[in-house]
Amino acid sequence: DLYFTKEPKYGNLDKYKKFVDEVKKSHESGGKSGSTGWQTKFDEKESSRLVLRSQGTAMSARMLMNPALKNPGAYFAVGRVFRPDKVDATHLTEFNQMEGIVLGDKLNFRHLLGLFEEFAKKIVGSDKIKFMPAYFPFTEPSVQTMIFHPKLNKWIEVMPGGMFRPELTEALGIKVPVLAWGIGVDRLFMIKESIADIRQLFSQDLDWLREAKI
Repeated sequence: DLYFTKEPKYGNLDKYKKFVDEVKKSHESGGKSGSTGWQTKFDEKESSRLVLRSQGTAMSARMLMNPALKNPGAYFAVGRVFRPDKVDATHLTEFNQMEGIVLGDKLNFRHLLGLFEEFAKKIVGSDKIKFMPAYFPFTEPSVQTMIFHPKLNKWIEVMPGGMFRPELTEALGIKVPVLAWGIGVDRLFMIKESIADIRQLFSQDLDWLREAKI
């Protein structure tokens, strides 16, 4: 589910050569992670294909490679992401995502669930949340956090996350547990302001925008 760029088609991975070599080992055989990897050949040319960012995990991976990273530490970024989704009341082809990581020697999955509860209460003002098991390639265990939208009268996915897999962290030289999540900022705002259609956030109706205080 990606948008590939037509021109230029490829980027240059030379400045990341040290990390690319470790990612290759992790992909093919597990590298230092203790797993067996994907057991398939790593294609460096395919990995250099340029895409529009589909999720904030790319920003977290860059942060984990940053020499300024501290342990313990907490980091986040807000960025636009792009996916070829079918547009409807809760999906757009481009939206805003807040990506976050927390790393530390004694962190575990329960800390991540506690963070999601705090986010739901303080950002949205909601205590109607539930957790569902999920699958994401970069995390294990993984979770999807659902918050109830009273106007739509349904549960909405807003905060996926999990513990970064050692195949990712070990390849980047990280030896401690890392909590990771991506928060759909637009969907959180929908719930907080009781907006029923996410497309309204990009409306050209100035009267509605002023009333919504966007």
